Amino acid sequence: MASDARSDRPDAAVRHRVLSRLVHDGAVSAPTTVDPSEPRYEVVWPGAPSAVAPRRRAERLDGLSGRRIAFLWDYVFRGDELFPVLADELRRRFDGVEIVGYEEFGNLHGSDEKERAGRLPDDLRTRGVDAVVSGMGC
Repeated sequence: MASDARSDRPDAAVRHRVLSRLVHDGAVSAPTTVDPSEPRYEVVWPGAPSAVAPRRRAERLDGLSGRRIAFLWDYVFRGDELFPVLADELRRRFDGVEIVGYEEFGNLHGSDEKERAGRLPDDLRTRGVDAVVSGMGC
């Protein structure tokens, strides 16, 4: 344990860590008074109010057997390696699953991505897609 040069008391950081662990473990209650010699920090919540209205989510499928699953990709990170493995595994686990490859939709990232994204619901509907695996990065 680190010591203060003026005494044998542990320094503030060590006291804080020990007390935090004891409070977390339920060994002691959190102090109700604040030691004025301890540092004081302002806390800011990192979340912000939502900028978009929440939307109803699609109902979950009861299973993937016999379903058409589309793969979407932005051609950024290793989808060409991941999707074949995922397709094989889905076919192994679920009878009659059909995969609509990312090649059908093309690169969903780029100068025309807004238009492509706008067409996507219709593209999925006309291809009879039941579910999507999206390999889109941020």
